Order: sequence, then C-alpha cells, then structure tokens
Amino acid sequence: MTLTAPTDDCPYKTCDGSGIILVRDLEKGIEFGKFCACRDKLITNSKIQFADIPEEFRDLKIGSFKTSCYENDISRTRAAMAKKAATNFVKEFEIMRKHGKGLYMYGHTKGSGKTRLAVSIANALMNVHKVSAKFITTPNLLEEIKAAFRSDSEYSSSELINVMKRVPVLVLDDIGTEKPSDWVNETFYSILNDRMTGNKVTIFTSNCTIEELHHDDRIKNRIEKMAIPIWFPEESMRTKIAKQENEDLQMILFK
Repeated sequence: MTLTAPTDDCPYKTCDGSGIILVRDLEKGIEFGKFCACRDKLITNSKIQFADIPEEFRDLKIGSFKTSCYENDISRTRAAMAKKAATNFVKEFEIMRKHGKGLYMYGHTKGSGKTRLAVSIANALMNVHKVSAKFITTPNLLEEIKAAFRSDSEYSSSELINVMKRVPVLVLDDIGTEKPSDWVNETFYSILNDRMTGNKVTIFTSNCTIEELHHDDRIKNRIEKMAIPIWFPEESMRTKIAKQENEDLQMILFK
C-alpha cells in the first residue's frame, strides 16, 4: 500500500517530488521507503545546477557539435578529430578517471568551439556517468576567490578553493587569459597539484599551447601530466553562429 500522495512535482506522478515513495506492507505491518523513478532526474538536475554552466550551453551535446560549419578541409578534419576525441573520452571515462586524465583544448583563434565542446563533454559526463562537474572561467575563478576574502562573503576563500580541488570533473575555461602574478601562480598550483595527486579529471580550454602559458613550470608540468592536448581549428565559429542567428531573426523582423 502506497502512503505517499503523488503530485505534479513528480514527472511520473508516483511520488510527491522528493524522489521517495513511502510504502506500507500490510502483511508484515511495516513501513519503508523506496526510490521513485524521478530520483535520478533530481540528482542529475542537482548536478547541473552545481555545475554552474551558462544557460546557453546547458543543452549542448557532443553530437550537435557541427564540424561541417568550418570553411576549409583542414579545419573540418581537425574539428572532426576533436569531436571524435570528445566522444571517446565520455565512452572511456572510467579509464580516463582511473589515470586522472582530462583534456587540454587549445587554439589561437577565439570562438573556435573549444568551450562548446568542453561543456558538451561535461553535460554528457553528468548525464551518462552521473558525476558532479563544475564549469568556471579562470578570470571568474580568481575574482570569486578574491571576493571571498571580504568579511561579508558567504564562503571563505579556502572553501571555494577546496570545491575546485575536490569536484570530480572541473572545466577550467580560458586558462591563460588571466594576468600572471605570484598569487595567481600559487592559487593555480594549489588547485592543480591537489587535483593531479587526487586523480581528478580537469578539462582546460585555452587560446594558447601549454608551453605558451605565462605560468611557472610547476603549473605547466602538471597540466601536461593531467591533460591530453586537443588542437582546434583556427576559425571563429562564434562569428558564424552569431551571423546565422541574426539572419534567422531578420526573417522574423522583416517578414
């Protein structure tokens, strides 16, 4: 006998939205709880909220990464290889996690699709492998840590840094755009060293190679150990996407 009153908060209309169904066994005279089918969805939604992925990227999938949009054969080939690597990374994630291996997605051209594919991987890992992930740009990470030093901050700087150290999958976007300093180097070293020794998976995106990063060798050596380099096409897909969106919306404005 089910004691939980189903509500519209449950997509399956079998629990009250909590993910737990209270059941009474009339023969044994006991009550117990069992998981509703919506529990996995609740867990996934919680992981997505924690991941802090920008709204425009939350529905991105690896399969929707269009390699045909690149103009020349070299770019399309390089994009196809990046997409294949992303697909296999998700497929073989348990092996990658065992070795603490992530990806270093780089290309000198801004807007070439690095962030889109990195987030697509994070989305897939949360949905398929049910792991927690966190997305943050390096400038925002440093600003949040600095802000945590204020007395009115909700979190301490050590708490924020510990989140970055411990989250199973960290997407560190735009590394190399921050202004280098001793404090920046020490902050990154602290986070990356703990992630490396703890076999945590880190996915980096950057507009430069690892060797071109303006960080000390301790950091660059750790990134080399933690991530497999993936070279992106030197074309800006952001410009092409924006142009296509504008053309589509013009049809609405001038119809």
